[in-house]
Amino acid sequence: MKTHSIAGQAHRRWMITAGALGLGAVVALAGCSDSSGTAGATETRGTTTTPDASTTDATQAACTAQLASNWVGIPGLDPDAPPPSATEVQTWAASIEPHLGPLRAGVPGDVASQVDVLAETVRGAAEGKPPADPDGSVNTALTAVNAWAHDTCGYTTLDVTNSDGSGLAGVPASLPAGPVALKFTNTGDPAKAGFILLLGKVRDGETATAADVQSGKTNIEAVADIVAVAQPTGSDPAYGLTTLVAGRYIVTTPIGAPPQFSGVIAAGFEVS
Repeated sequence: MKTHSIAGQAHRRWMITAGALGLGAVVALAGCSDSSGTAGATETRGTTTTPDASTTDATQAACTAQLASNWVGIPGLDPDAPPPSATEVQTWAASIEPHLGPLRAGVPGDVASQVDVLAETVRGAAEGKPPADPDGSVNTALTAVNAWAHDTCGYTTLDVTNSDGSGLAGVPASLPAGPVALKFTNTGDPAKAGFILLLGKVRDGETATAADVQSGKTNIEAVADIVAVAQPTGSDPAYGLTTLVAGRYIVTTPIGAPPQFSGVIAAGFEVS
């Protein structure tokens, strides 16, 4: 697989699913050493929205179902790994299938049609067919469902904005443990847009900071486990969904477009 370099550095490759936890694209990124500045975290906490009175039990069940669905650990996305067996693909499908019914039952009609797209992919996986997304329809569907969850479920929200390629706005100093709905938006010059936002939990014992990631001193994959991603399409925001546990976290994105990114920006927060 071709490695996309960031600022010409040849650090260890790592894979993550692209397209707001989409199924088809895999992006290979490397570390960066010429990004300038550090991303400062504000002292505010993330926003927690409260569902309005019209929120039904079905809606709550749909929120729980989407949060519980494993759209990160999809077998077959790493082209450097051996192809998954039919059993591995079917096992993944079996983990998703119980959540599709409650999810579809609790979302509005326009979102339900997107759940149907996801369900079709899961049905293929249940037959042993590795998931794929050649036309981007699965990515579009998952983005729509995660956007609905962000706006509806009452989870803590982490709304991150990159405006000029020098830092990430909207990242608080701390967030509570529990479900979090991630939103990533680029504004300003498209040449300075963040390509894909990565949310990583720093591993126990690691001391690296967001400043270390932004400066190129370390690669986020070397010190953190990626728990969510969000990849915008043009000026449209991207969404992700995950559950935070206690620890330190880093959010980061390469700037520009592959194969030659111009830098990396990052910010950090803690969860207690």
